[in-house]
Amino acid sequence: MKMSSKFCNIEFPLVQVPVWSLKMEEPFRNLFPIRQTVLAEIIDDMNVNGFDFGHPIVVWKMIVVDGHTRLKAAIAAGLETVPVICRQFNDENEALEYAIRCQRNRRNLTNGELLQCLQQLDMRKKAGRPANNSSCSMSRGKSSVDLGETLGISCKKVERLRAINAYATDEIKEALRQGKYSINRAYEETMRSRRPQEKIEPDTDAELVHSIMADIHARMNEIQIRKLVKALQIELANC
Repeated sequence: MKMSSKFCNIEFPLVQVPVWSLKMEEPFRNLFPIRQTVLAEIIDDMNVNGFDFGHPIVVWKMIVVDGHTRLKAAIAAGLETVPVICRQFNDENEALEYAIRCQRNRRNLTNGELLQCLQQLDMRKKAGRPANNSSCSMSRGKSSVDLGETLGISCKKVERLRAINAYATDEIKEALRQGKYSINRAYEETMRSRRPQEKIEPDTDAELVHSIMADIHARMNEIQIRKLVKALQIELANC
């Protein structure tokens, strides 16, 4: 799988290792929920054909970076060893980005998976983010472009996901994860509650008119009111 040159290109030869020697740890383990239908299909295939060496598990320090579903399938199929490729990364952030790109290149990420990836990546960058000033806005803009490249989406969609992550209710986030809301709808629902409501100023003239009308109806009958209206029309015409 072709990856950006930003990743360390040191890759060791494919080797067979015992399944018990591999570790499934955060943030990689639950980054992408395992789809049970896909898991079942891979288990069935492994029971017949064994592990496909064309798709080895990628590990870093014996931690599974890419291939959690394949490893679980291998364990379920009773395999004792699996093929792995060991890679070197500068740090956990780089390994996480690699894992996301592997999934992005393999299939379309769901909106819920995009939100999960963004949360993980932003959480790691937050500590090193500069103070809120003019240069910071430029940094965030560049970050949106970089993150969009990693996730395979536009920087506009990244910013919308960030707004959802920061301000959306749990109900909106859950609707996004379950596929009930698109990113655009979740964003609109989120921002609608944050927009200042239009403040309607009281109309003092209207209140005075209503008060006088109520007083007129209390004091006059219909004939007298008609005469009053006609007198007011003449008065206005002469103004």
